[in-house]
Amino acid sequence: MSDRPEIEIQRQTAFGDDGQLEVTETSVETSLEDFGADVDHRDRDSRLDQPEASEFGVDDRPEVEQTSEGDQSTLFADTDEDQQTLTGDDAAARCLFEE
Repeated sequence: MSDRPEIEIQRQTAFGDDGQLEVTETSVETSLEDFGADVDHRDRDSRLDQPEASEFGVDDRPEVEQTSEGDQSTLFADTDEDQQTLTGDDAAARCLFEE
Protein backbone atom coordinates (compact mmCIF):
# COMPACT_ATOMS: atom_id res chain seq x y z
CA MET A 1 0.00 0.00 0.00
CA SER A 2 2.74 2.47 -0.83
CA ASP A 3 3.15 5.03 -3.56
CA ARG A 4 6.40 3.43 -4.69
CA PRO A 5 6.42 1.90 -8.15
CA GLU A 6 6.87 -1.84 -8.36
CA ILE A 7 10.31 -2.89 -9.56
CA GLU A 8 10.20 -5.32 -12.43
CA ILE A 9 13.02 -7.86 -12.41
CA GLN A 10 14.51 -8.16 -15.87
CA ARG A 11 17.16 -10.80 -15.14
CA GLN A 12 18.45 -12.38 -12.00
CA THR A 13 21.93 -13.81 -11.75
CA ALA A 14 23.78 -15.95 -9.26
CA PHE A 15 27.34 -17.14 -8.93
CA GLY A 16 27.87 -20.52 -10.50
CA ASP A 17 30.22 -23.30 -9.39
CA ASP A 18 33.05 -21.77 -11.43
CA GLY A 19 32.62 -18.35 -9.74
CA GLN A 20 31.11 -16.65 -12.78
CA LEU A 21 27.74 -14.94 -12.83
CA GLU A 22 25.04 -16.94 -14.55
CA VAL A 23 21.46 -15.97 -15.39
CA THR A 24 19.06 -18.02 -13.27
CA GLU A 25 15.48 -19.00 -14.05
CA THR A 26 14.43 -19.27 -10.41
CA SER A 27 14.37 -16.52 -7.82
CA VAL A 28 17.14 -16.53 -5.21
CA GLU A 29 16.03 -15.01 -1.90
CA THR A 30 18.39 -14.29 0.97
CA SER A 31 18.05 -12.65 4.33
CA LEU A 32 20.48 -11.08 6.77
CA GLU A 33 19.64 -14.04 8.99
CA ASP A 34 21.37 -16.26 6.41
CA PHE A 35 24.59 -14.45 7.32
CA GLY A 36 24.15 -14.71 11.10
CA ALA A 37 22.54 -11.32 11.79
CA ASP A 38 19.86 -10.97 14.45
CA VAL A 39 16.74 -9.55 12.79
CA ASP A 40 13.96 -8.01 14.85
CA HIS A 41 10.60 -9.12 13.42
CA ARG A 42 8.40 -7.07 15.78
CA ASP A 43 5.82 -4.84 14.15
CA ARG A 44 6.89 -1.21 14.43
CA ASP A 45 4.75 1.90 14.36
CA SER A 46 5.29 3.85 11.20
CA ARG A 47 6.92 7.24 11.67
CA LEU A 48 4.25 8.51 9.31
CA ASP A 49 1.61 7.54 11.89
CA GLN A 50 3.21 9.67 14.61
CA PRO A 51 1.57 13.00 15.48
CA GLU A 52 2.74 16.04 13.58
CA ALA A 53 2.39 19.78 14.01
CA SER A 54 -0.54 21.54 12.36
CA GLU A 55 1.74 24.08 10.68
CA PHE A 56 5.41 24.96 10.35
CA GLY A 57 6.92 26.55 13.46
CA VAL A 58 4.07 25.53 15.79
CA ASP A 59 4.63 22.52 18.05
CA ASP A 60 1.06 21.58 18.95
CA ARG A 61 1.65 17.84 19.03
CA PRO A 62 0.16 15.97 22.01
CA GLU A 63 2.49 15.41 24.95
CA VAL A 64 4.13 11.98 25.04
CA GLU A 65 4.46 10.27 28.39
CA GLN A 66 8.08 9.58 29.30
CA THR A 67 8.71 5.93 30.05
CA SER A 68 11.36 4.57 32.38
CA GLU A 69 14.97 4.74 31.28
CA GLY A 70 15.28 0.99 30.84
CA ASP A 71 18.71 0.20 29.41
CA GLN A 72 19.36 3.85 28.59
CA SER A 73 21.27 6.10 30.93
CA THR A 74 22.61 9.63 30.83
CA LEU A 75 26.01 10.46 29.40
CA PHE A 76 26.82 12.99 32.10
CA ALA A 77 26.40 12.74 35.87
CA ASP A 78 23.75 14.80 37.65
CA THR A 79 25.90 17.29 39.56
CA ASP A 80 25.70 20.71 41.11
CA GLU A 81 27.13 23.56 39.03
CA ASP A 82 30.08 24.09 41.36
CA GLN A 83 30.82 20.40 42.01
CA GLN A 84 34.37 19.25 41.24
CA THR A 85 36.12 15.94 40.80
CA LEU A 86 38.90 14.83 43.18
CA THR A 87 41.44 16.28 40.75
CA GLY A 88 39.69 19.68 40.75
CA ASP A 89 38.06 19.40 37.30
CA ASP A 90 34.48 20.48 36.63
CA ALA A 91 32.33 17.40 37.43
CA ALA A 92 29.35 18.48 35.30
CA ALA A 93 31.40 18.41 32.09
CA ARG A 94 32.79 14.93 32.63
CA CYS A 95 31.33 12.13 30.49
CA LEU A 96 30.53 8.98 32.46
CA PHE A 97 31.84 6.73 29.71
CA GLU A 98 35.33 8.21 29.21
CA GLU A 99 38.23 5.87 29.59
